[in-house]
Amino acid sequence: MERSAKPAPPEMCPFLVPVTADRLWMYPVGAYCRRPGGGVRVPAPATLASVCATPAHRACGGYRAGRDEPPR
Repeated sequence: MERSAKPAPPEMCPFLVPVTADRLWMYPVGAYCRRPGGGVRVPAPATLASVCATPAHRACGGYRAGRDEPPR
């Protein structure tokens, strides 16, 4: 797996890493979440579509922790 050189659109979470070889996953998804200092999370396809790929990602606890923002 490698990181994409293309930057994420502003409405997408910046911690999403595209999956380029989906055969490595038990449940294939298009991306996983990798925060600085955090582990890897694989969001459900519904979460990717409704939170991670939209401006709603700014309310995500993982996003806020990765940006060192206080929880809401």
